[in-house]
Amino acid sequence: FGVGYVPNDVVPNVFMAVAMDLRDDPANIHPRTKHDVGYRLAQAGLAVAYGQQVEYLGPIVSTVTLDSTTSTIDITYSKVTGIDLRSPNGFEVCCQGAQCSNDNLWVASPVSLKNTLTVTVSIPAACQSKAIYGVRYLWRETPCEFKLAPVYSLTDPNLPSPPYLKIF
Repeated sequence: FGVGYVPNDVVPNVFMAVAMDLRDDPANIHPRTKHDVGYRLAQAGLAVAYGQQVEYLGPIVSTVTLDSTTSTIDITYSKVTGIDLRSPNGFEVCCQGAQCSNDNLWVASPVSLKNTLTVTVSIPAACQSKAIYGVRYLWRETPCEFKLAPVYSLTDPNLPSPPYLKIF
């Protein structure tokens, strides 16, 4: 299908449980805390398969706006009533054009809460006078410590935002 994520408009009634924040053993990619994965899958199943009104998605990126005059990127989320920003880490910017396929060229970029649904990523000094190629969130093999992803739902602290990549 070429979409690479769910939910999407191509394959309806499909869901997943985000688990990148549940890795607690560096030697194993499979989370040992099956209860957390089960909870996330159960919430999604109740909502998607049975039509119940339960929160089952973490914050999903709806818009990404680059403002070169302020050297910031605003990222706005949807599917939740608010976001819980637990850490300023996990966001990266690249200003090396087509070379950005190299993970080492992405630069960690601090983020702050702008309002209940938007975070502001500060473009790092190394990219200030260059064209911004893209911004990404938790785009690493082991992106965060156990239950310490930067962005979660404000109303359900067990639902993190999934990783994403935006190319400008």
